[in-house]
Amino acid sequence: MNPPPPNEPGRCLVYLDPSARGDWAVSLAAQLPARAARRFDLLATDADVRARPDLLTAAAARLSGAREVRTLVREGPPRRAIVEQAEEAAYALVVLPPAGRNAWQRMIKGSREAAVVRGVHVPVLVARHPPARLDRILAAVSGGAASDAVVAAAADLAAGLNGHVDYLHVTSEVALPFSPHEGGEAREPAPPPDALHTAQAALARAGGTGALVVREGLVFDEVLAAFEVGHYDLLVVGASGEWERGRLGREDPTQRLVLGCHGSTLVVPARSLRAADPPSPAGPASPGR
Repeated sequence: MNPPPPNEPGRCLVYLDPSARGDWAVSLAAQLPARAARRFDLLATDADVRARPDLLTAAAARLSGAREVRTLVREGPPRRAIVEQAEEAAYALVVLPPAGRNAWQRMIKGSREAAVVRGVHVPVLVARHPPARLDRILAAVSGGAASDAVVAAAADLAAGLNGHVDYLHVTSEVALPFSPHEGGEAREPAPPPDALHTAQAALARAGGTGALVVREGLVFDEVLAAFEVGHYDLLVVGASGEWERGRLGREDPTQRLVLGCHGSTLVVPARSLRAADPPSPAGPASPGR
C-alpha cells in the first residue's frame, strides 16, 4: 500500500447507505465544528444508489452550508469503496454508520467498522443515534502511547463544539479466560505503575479542562457503564494494533466498545497515534493549545 497523501484539514469522507443508519452519518457530519469551512465528500456504492436514487442529493442538501460538497459513487461493497476512496484522496476524518450486523453476521462477513479502521490512516467516526447536539464527550485514555492523540482529539472536538469532555482511565486486574496462568487462575497483566500519571500528563499537555475519572474493573464494562451513567453523546477511543491487524476469531476491546456503545464513537487509529502530529477531527487547534 502506498503512503497516504497528506490530509487536507477539514476534508471529510462521509459514507451513506440507504438505511436509516445512513441518516445518522449525515446528521453527525452536519454537527462537526467549523462546518462552513469544511469540504465533504459524500460516498455511496452503486448498489446503494440503485436502492435509493435520491440518497446523495438529499444528504448534500443537508450539508449545504459547507464550503464544498461533492457526491461520489463507487462500485463494490461499502468497506472496499470507503478504503479505496480514502487511499485516493486526503481526508482528515471518515464518517460512516454501523453496518447493523449481529454477531453471527459479523462472523461470516466480518465487521465493516473494523475493516475501515484497519484500512485508512485517519480517525474514523462511527455514527450511531446522534443527538440533536453533541454536548458531552467521554474519552477513554489508557495511559499508554495512545493517550496524547486521544486526549488531543477529544479536547479539540469539545472546544470546536463548545461542549464538555471528561476522560476515563480504567485500571484492570480482572481474570481473563484462555490466558496463560498459574495456580488455575487466569489474570490480565496489571497496568504499568505510571499509567495513571501518563494519562494525567497527557491531559496537562493538551490543556484539557475536563475531569479525569478513574474506575477499576474490566475495561469494556467500565467504559460503557461510565458512558451510560454520564449521559455522554460521543465516545473517543484509540484503536489497538490488534484490531488493525484483524486477528481472526477475536474482538479486541476497541472493537467491542464500538459495537457495544449506544452512542457514536470516534476511533483514532494506531497509525495516527504513532504519528508525530495526529490529525484532529475538529480541524486546526485553537490558539494556545
